[in-house]
Amino acid sequence: MPDTSPTAESGPPTPTVAGRAVKIALGLAVAAGLFALVRWLGPTVAPHVSDFLAWVDSLGFWAPVVFIVGYAVATIAFVPGSLLTMSGGVLFGLVGGTAYVFVGASLGSGLAFLISRYVARGAIEKRLDGNERFALIDKAVGRQGLKIVFLLRLVPFFPFIWLNYGLGLTRVRFLHYLMAGVGMLPGTFLYVYYGKAIGSLAALSQGQSAERGAEQWVFLALGLVAAVAVTTIITRIARRALADATADDRAAEPPAQRSATMHDSKEPMAPDDEHVRELIRHVHPPDWKNPEPAERYHLVVVGAGTAGLVTASIAANLGARVALVERHLMGGDCLNVGCVPSKGVIRAARSWHAARTSAERFHGPSVSGDGDFAGAMERMRRLRAKISPIDGAARFRDMGIDVFLGHGRFVAGDTVEVDGARLRFKKAVIATGGRASAPPIPGLEETPYLTNETVFGLTELPRRFGVIGGGPIGCELAQSFARLGSEVVLVQNGEHLLPKEDVDAARAVEGSLRSDGVDLHLGANVVAVKSAAGGVTLVVEQGSRRSERTVDRLLVAAGRRPNVEDLGLEAAGVEYHRRGIEVDRAMRTSNSRIFAIGDVASALQFTHLADAQARMVVRNAFFFGRGRASDLVVPWCTYTSPEVAHVGMTAAEAAERGPLKVETITLPLDDVDRALLDGETEGFFRVHLAKGSDRILGATLVAEHAGEMLAPVTLAATHGLGLAKFSSTIFPYPTQAEVLRKAGDLYNRQRLTPAVSKFFAAWFRLLG
Repeated sequence: MPDTSPTAESGPPTPTVAGRAVKIALGLAVAAGLFALVRWLGPTVAPHVSDFLAWVDSLGFWAPVVFIVGYAVATIAFVPGSLLTMSGGVLFGLVGGTAYVFVGASLGSGLAFLISRYVARGAIEKRLDGNERFALIDKAVGRQGLKIVFLLRLVPFFPFIWLNYGLGLTRVRFLHYLMAGVGMLPGTFLYVYYGKAIGSLAALSQGQSAERGAEQWVFLALGLVAAVAVTTIITRIARRALADATADDRAAEPPAQRSATMHDSKEPMAPDDEHVRELIRHVHPPDWKNPEPAERYHLVVVGAGTAGLVTASIAANLGARVALVERHLMGGDCLNVGCVPSKGVIRAARSWHAARTSAERFHGPSVSGDGDFAGAMERMRRLRAKISPIDGAARFRDMGIDVFLGHGRFVAGDTVEVDGARLRFKKAVIATGGRASAPPIPGLEETPYLTNETVFGLTELPRRFGVIGGGPIGCELAQSFARLGSEVVLVQNGEHLLPKEDVDAARAVEGSLRSDGVDLHLGANVVAVKSAAGGVTLVVEQGSRRSERTVDRLLVAAGRRPNVEDLGLEAAGVEYHRRGIEVDRAMRTSNSRIFAIGDVASALQFTHLADAQARMVVRNAFFFGRGRASDLVVPWCTYTSPEVAHVGMTAAEAAERGPLKVETITLPLDDVDRALLDGETEGFFRVHLAKGSDRILGATLVAEHAGEMLAPVTLAATHGLGLAKFSSTIFPYPTQAEVLRKAGDLYNRQRLTPAVSKFFAAWFRLLG
């Protein structure tokens, strides 16, 4: 039988009529008591009040300054502000008191916020640990910070002295926090009016005529009742809005069902050969026994891909007690089904392509026929297994890390459970990565297809190979399979491959893929998929034309989705949506104890970015770091032939800023001697500079080894070295990297304006 009793989740109970009557009676009793107290003590207190006011008047200009500074200091020092606010009314009247109190309160609360965020975080987190109301506020602030803080300011019964510090632990922006301070005005006005009334009543209690005194008593009483009434109404409205805003609902979609491509720790990798078995022995040993959990860990890391491994190793090397949880294969996608196997296949395909084109390009020996696909895949598996101990469970155990292999999920805001063992933590990092996703194409779910998680298990070359998706994975594998001998068809719904790249770079890749025999369908959609004899048939719609292509194997490379299901994120108070876990610039989630990094929380999904975020998040979590993900300068590379490497601003972003703000320099590779000698002239170097300077805003490099060549450009963009520095740097000759120096020379030549040329001409005439 369902429980229908009131709970915290059902919202606050509706106030009854009797309850409202009690509150009104209490309010009237307090007001009557205040009047009686002032009436009784007035003759005694009034002289002292007069003397104090006279002293304040003697300070002149400095009186408000002293009051504002004192109020700010008191706010930082946890002194309740009610009495100080009322004293503002006594000292400066209704208008001046409200203004000076508001400035002092804003200054003090802002400083308290900054102290909390950057100095006293640990102590305050401990104080607020387990506070249900703060947990709700923190969760809501993650969605709508300015609104929530404003509503909190409108509700005077919240303990502002703790709230100032508590909000420093949330994800609200400091500017929004200050802007929301305007919500303090109604409460400030009320307490200042109290003070003004007390001062006036004290003055009335001595020396005034009975008639005039009675009128002012009535006026002050009515004003006090009106101020209380207005503030009460505003507070009630704010409380209701706050209750709605902090309701324990989800801003994300309901958790999706686990897809067929999500790994299960018991799912075998293909093929079952000695190399795969060696890989498994390292990254998920069949006989592994989880350790007894410690009483509490400094850090629990959920997910042992690149992000999780780097986070755990750094924290452990610094002396932290660390637990690492992985439900499938340590090393994550990068080692097992991503970077490592794909680059092994790409290298083999390049080798066969070079051998076949040797006669044409370099008058070398003539080689024909398909590549040894089985041999290339066996080599990849062997090398992957050789690399795997670096990411293996035994290595991390030897670092002093408690490695738990099993399904981990949060059961509380500070606890992860793994196969019945509970791991309590001070901080946690979610690094569960992502997986391939499939577009909603009719018939696809009923048809066997490959993703990056399964394609590297092939041992026989598909004679006909289909690819849906023209992003990096689709392009890399389409080209590699074509070079190894497959008939490849690739369907991309955009007008260009690699939609995030420079259009000219994408065209260079398109030309290369076509020359390798890839049948490209750009601006097309697969509208249906159906099983066929011995393969899969794709129904392709391109404009008004429909066609069918039958392939032996189909690779779906049309996007990725984060692994957020079945992690207990609701129990941990961690907000997420279909694109991943919500984090702030420091990679902190809506639970201030928990951070999320890597593919599960990042728009850019690269191994090297996950590594950089891991280094940053350890500083932010334990050493009051202020690292921001937005400050990271992130390069990337697509490993086609030619490669496309990029860092910083894209060409589209440069175009949006316009020529008045961005200057672009392009240098083709056929200007570089080594590129001519290598027969690799189809690329270029394009750099975007801040107008009027050589500061690098972004760059794209298209070359056979663009990934390696981009490194000095990334260094320059990260550390503010201008393009002109390349001109004054000696490069070995001949190298393709010399294109960077030539770009620096070109920038310097462009600075040689007609006026500068005339100056130098005059100088040399002067020299005779």
